Amino acid sequence: MVRKLKGIAAAPGVAIAPIVQFHGTLDHIPTYTVRPERFEHEKQRLSAAISAVTESLLALQKELSAAIEHHDARIFDAQLAIVHDPTFRQDVEIEIQGGKNLEAAFQRVIARYEEVFNGMENPAMRERAADLRDIGRQLVAACMTRERRKYTADGRDYVFAADEFLPSDAGMLDRSHLRGIVTAHGGKYSHGAILSRSLGIPSVVGIENVMLHAATGTEVIVDGDAGVVILDPGEEELEHYVRLQREQRAVESRLEEIRLQPSVTLDGTQVDLLANAESVHDLAELATDEVAGIGLFRTEFAFMERRQFPTEDEQVAMYSQAMERAGGKPVTFRTLDVGGDKPLGYFRMPEERNPVLGWRGIRLCLDWPDILYTQMRAILRASAIGHARILLPMVTERAEVVRCREVLEQLMADLRANGVPHDDEIELGVMVEVPVTVQVLPDVLPLVDFVSVGTNDLVQYMLAVDRDNQRVAKMYDPFHPGILRTLEQISGAAAKAGKPVSVCGEIAGDHWFTPILVGLGILELSMAPVFLRRVKLMLRSFSEVECRELARRAAAMQSTAAVRQLVEEEIQVRWGRFLASGGGDAES
Repeated sequence: MVRKLKGIAAAPGVAIAPIVQFHGTLDHIPTYTVRPERFEHEKQRLSAAISAVTESLLALQKELSAAIEHHDARIFDAQLAIVHDPTFRQDVEIEIQGGKNLEAAFQRVIARYEEVFNGMENPAMRERAADLRDIGRQLVAACMTRERRKYTADGRDYVFAADEFLPSDAGMLDRSHLRGIVTAHGGKYSHGAILSRSLGIPSVVGIENVMLHAATGTEVIVDGDAGVVILDPGEEELEHYVRLQREQRAVESRLEEIRLQPSVTLDGTQVDLLANAESVHDLAELATDEVAGIGLFRTEFAFMERRQFPTEDEQVAMYSQAMERAGGKPVTFRTLDVGGDKPLGYFRMPEERNPVLGWRGIRLCLDWPDILYTQMRAILRASAIGHARILLPMVTERAEVVRCREVLEQLMADLRANGVPHDDEIELGVMVEVPVTVQVLPDVLPLVDFVSVGTNDLVQYMLAVDRDNQRVAKMYDPFHPGILRTLEQISGAAAKAGKPVSVCGEIAGDHWFTPILVGLGILELSMAPVFLRRVKLMLRSFSEVECRELARRAAAMQSTAAVRQLVEEEIQVRWGRFLASGGGDAES
């Protein structure tokens, strides 16, 4: 009997193969009391375990470097940083001094660290708990002198099924026959999910009890686009997904050849494709000739990496470096969005019952104006060497924008008076990510130069769904008709005011959403660089007229399922036509 399991789409694509279950836990971890005279011996074992895991991680990083994006290979740098963190080692040694053997000491310290990360609101930070588990597993195995055996598939394709997919698992698997990944835990932000996307392996995570539902040998279809796993598929499902696989292979073969082709529709409408970045390091690997600029530079991550607030000069250096790497193209710097799900270790935040809806973003910066003044002044100084833009997060009313505009004007007047070079016409924009902002947008637009829609939070708030909560994640769907109508309202208000509007949330990088966004009049899309070519290919397979008609019909639907069915049918027809024609119809 055909069964469908719904999870979280972690890596796109379709896989069809039998399940193979993997169990990553060690059968028995020894626990015993260590006497004082054995403390030094345990510490020597600690050093040996760290050396062994370091060697293993470096070897795996080197092994995968040819198969994955360079910036994704830095996942292992994060794990190495944990292994060599002096605080981590000190905490383990304290456990040993308390009489715990090394294996038990590792377990206790990792468990404490995990608890801290699991309590964070930010899903990306919560996913770091998986890195800790992975490191703990490797360290315990190393000090027990147990080497994990590599899985050989004996020439047969398979789907990996486990409680979670951890970075070190990539080194244990026969990747030449690995077709898909299905896990009970994990999220889109986990390093396992990032690796699966980089390796091009369709992945669905967050399916509770998947190990009970799908025994080894069960034939499955993994739909990494919809977040669905189909067990024991029938002939109809197999035919449908085999056809999808053929189309996807055709698409993959086209991605490289369109790399430098214009991002235009079939009838020549220009759509600017931009990249999201979390740090200057992200820009080091970015092919700037493929993008129109940086649509979202998340400045808070540079703050989170430090032990104290960066000085104005340090910020100027960072922002200048970002613009230099952007090659003269615009860089949109979002002002500090900490608080809530992104705390700073050196800045004491009040305890809040619901921090995501609490003191964060622009609210925090306006209450602590020194933070805002320093950051805006640094961006202004850096703007002298390139095209910088300032984006305000978590805006909910006109008064907040008025205050920020006043700060910006004051800072520019001061820089002019002191002869400090800067862009006197720097653009100021607002993020639309709080539902009420949509309603007051006509009041806000006269004060700003552009609008950027943060769909991740906007959709989450509108649907009242935590997209990383496995129990309700299936209800998080931006194809909801109400979401489409809201995007249409935002685009319409911006167009009426003559202000450009972009989308910088995940749907900007979802190629299934591309024709709808264009049809709604949104002609700037900012996304993770890995999605750029697929979005461009989809864009070049539709005319703007077709996009508008599709968006009109989709927004008129009465259910999310109906919208998805419409989009799937229309895309299959037009994309199939485009691929068959060789894709040369778009005007350059």
